[in-house]
Amino acid sequence: MQESQLLSKVLDENAFAALQRFQMDEADFPTLSDTYRFIREYVKDNGHTPDYRTVVAQFEQFDYIPDVQDSFKYLCSQLKAQTAKRRAFELLQHQAAKKFNEMSGDKFIQWLHEETQKIETDTAVLTAQGTNYAVNGEERKGWYIQAGEQRERSYIPTPYSSLTEALGGGFEIGDYILLMAFTNRGKSWLASHIGVTAWENGFGVLHYSPELSKRQQALRLDTLKGKFDNVKLRQGMLDNETQYLRYLRDFTDTNDVPYLIKTMEDLPQGLTLDVIEADLQLHRQTKLVIIDGFNLMNHGKGKMRDSMSYTSRRLRQLFGRYETAGLVVHQTPGAAEKEKRKGDDTAIRLVKPPKLTDYSETIAVIQDAATALTFDACDGIGKISVEKAREPSVGTVIELVCDFNQGIIRETDVTDLF
Repeated sequence: MQESQLLSKVLDENAFAALQRFQMDEADFPTLSDTYRFIREYVKDNGHTPDYRTVVAQFEQFDYIPDVQDSFKYLCSQLKAQTAKRRAFELLQHQAAKKFNEMSGDKFIQWLHEETQKIETDTAVLTAQGTNYAVNGEERKGWYIQAGEQRERSYIPTPYSSLTEALGGGFEIGDYILLMAFTNRGKSWLASHIGVTAWENGFGVLHYSPELSKRQQALRLDTLKGKFDNVKLRQGMLDNETQYLRYLRDFTDTNDVPYLIKTMEDLPQGLTLDVIEADLQLHRQTKLVIIDGFNLMNHGKGKMRDSMSYTSRRLRQLFGRYETAGLVVHQTPGAAEKEKRKGDDTAIRLVKPPKLTDYSETIAVIQDAATALTFDACDGIGKISVEKAREPSVGTVIELVCDFNQGIIRETDVTDLF
């Protein structure tokens, strides 16, 4: 019935393109696949759909229904839902039983997840009609009013007022933010500071920290938020232990805004795009995702550069789809730093954030990011450089005072100069 309705509407309105727009194919017409193929080939050869009488005469099983009022999107979504059900039945009745006997439990679950995700992706009703700028004045009016009303919830403030100002209010929800630095410069501390500041301002955080243990990452946040000596905190030898224990009383189930930490303890298969998407689906309050180590992600098989490029592109899509800002931390290769310092015989190492041209394995992270920051620190001095931004602030450098062990990362002021 619904197959006939949809094909009848296509014939009446000469709108085979509607089937293409909603990614309909033969599999979505199990009883009328011959009819679908005939119409498709006719359009390819003639540039328009055939007369309905031609189709009726050739295919007895096609029941022409004139003046179908339901929309193309509705009819296509109904057929796609039936396709999903058929494919799921086939998967469970035939393939799953065989795989269950062949695979270990964890491998079977992973296979089942991948197969069901394929079905979901293939049968989703997606549209790519674009936006007609010439006629969407009312829609843009709504965007403008909404932006004014929701500005406080659309931008995540950074820990540094000059950087927040340079970025036009902070990190915008949905954006991909890149943070790059040479190794062992404190970029993980900086990312954690951004995370805890977002959380303090009411934004849910999902923090992937593959290099640290869950304990180490949580204690870093305690150092940044409470200014507790990190070395003594990890050793259980704080001089102000009573103050720390009192501080911990505020971290209970009464906190509505989550700060979720995931380390390698939670990622037995590594950090993958599937893991990130599943977490975003589960934790809808997330407004900032921190990936502390792009190069530590599991990018899948194939050439590393191509795999990393694919990962970066997918991350950009995920941040936009789930309306969360994404902070991706990436390491600038040490070779670039050595090259820059070649011939410099001075004993003093200048604090100089790397340039975007010092990128590592893939340039995709730079192309995909809406905002790119680079960072360097040495001997208590730090600098953040805005290397890419929507605002006219590229080249802005924010100077910082840094004592990571004491949880101090702040902008310099007059007293720091004397």
